[in-house]
Amino acid sequence: MASGADRISDLPDDVIHHVLSLLPSRDAVRTCALARRWRDLWRSVPAVRVAGDRGWASFDALARFVDSLLRLRRGGAALDACDFDLRFDGAFPGEELQGDTWIRRALRRQVRALRFAVSTHPRVPIPLSDSPLVSHSLTTLELRGVQGNDQVLDFSSCPSLVDLKMKDCYVGGLGMWSPSLKHLSITYCVFYCDYRTRMDFPSLVTFKFNTNTGRTPLLETMPSLATAAVRLDHFCHDRCANGWYDDCGDAGCKGCHDYYRPDEYDCVFLEGLTEATDLTLLAYSKVYLFNRDLKWCSTFSKLKTLFLNAWFVAPDLSALAWFLQHAPLLERLFLRVSKVPKNLVGMDGSFNQLEQPFAASHLQIVEIYCREVDGIILKILKLLILCVLVSTPRINKTQAVHGHKYVFDGTDIVSLALKGSQFSTYVMYH
Repeated sequence: MASGADRISDLPDDVIHHVLSLLPSRDAVRTCALARRWRDLWRSVPAVRVAGDRGWASFDALARFVDSLLRLRRGGAALDACDFDLRFDGAFPGEELQGDTWIRRALRRQVRALRFAVSTHPRVPIPLSDSPLVSHSLTTLELRGVQGNDQVLDFSSCPSLVDLKMKDCYVGGLGMWSPSLKHLSITYCVFYCDYRTRMDFPSLVTFKFNTNTGRTPLLETMPSLATAAVRLDHFCHDRCANGWYDDCGDAGCKGCHDYYRPDEYDCVFLEGLTEATDLTLLAYSKVYLFNRDLKWCSTFSKLKTLFLNAWFVAPDLSALAWFLQHAPLLERLFLRVSKVPKNLVGMDGSFNQLEQPFAASHLQIVEIYCREVDGIILKILKLLILCVLVSTPRINKTQAVHGHKYVFDGTDIVSLALKGSQFSTYVMYH
């Protein structure tokens, strides 16, 4: 300015701290050279943001900076967020990366939201020491590219933790536990233990489990659960090498061997989701977990919205029928039907008719996404119409037709709405 006045330095400390918290910590520290007043402001900035490895002369220089940054923070200064975003496209520093030390030092500084993300090529996880993370201030934790075993996955020493995200992590513990956690997301992680990891999160409200590798974990009951979205991809080990949905009896099939232990548990996964009101269950067609779990699973007494993909088709639409019978409050049903291997679907006409018809009295909307209206779609429609006709007996098949052609043995069904009820079905092409 023409007068030479330093008006930025006249701003309150809280305002300057907020501005500095938006910068990478390296740039925030550099402001110490601006003027005398700025010399120690960086020590109280409420956010630490470290990115690497670009822009550093060496990894050792990055490590020394992070060590000093955390060590020289002013005691008692609030630390709202700590974000480590470390990407290594070239030579990986290996054991020189003291990620575990930095995480625990940030926790000792009473950080509230902590993100530690490491991305390497090739993919190499950073091991965390096998001792619990301890913090009474931590509310949000995001881990990426780390490896954790038993004790570090016990989050009971973080009583304020409510949000946990894990991505590209290696999970080797027999258990994960937190009495306070409300939101959990686990994506693209590797469960490499020979036994199932037991997950116990009694306060969980939302749960995302997407495209992970290894054996699916064992879920304990989550009485507060509202929303769950699960995708079991072809990386999931819970699939039969011989293409069976039940135990194939082949001792050499790793997928079927030791699938469940009647002396410890029957239902592996779905029982933990039975309190959900909104549920998405997607699976690779050869993954049998959901089909086997339904044999032991109790009623989804609160479920109102359900999304399924092609795994429910075989065998004999029994999974779909199970949900229509055991989700008494179900209102919205979404089905995505793709091509299913013939050895899983069976020959045409192999779907058994229900011995006892049942009513889906709360069902209002069904949407089916498919490439073509084939025999499977027609059988799904037969099952749905049977359920609705039972729940509204005053409607006969002639009265049910409204606005669109209703043909069981053709392929020109577009949509169906039943007069006198709130039920409608839409078949959509994609």
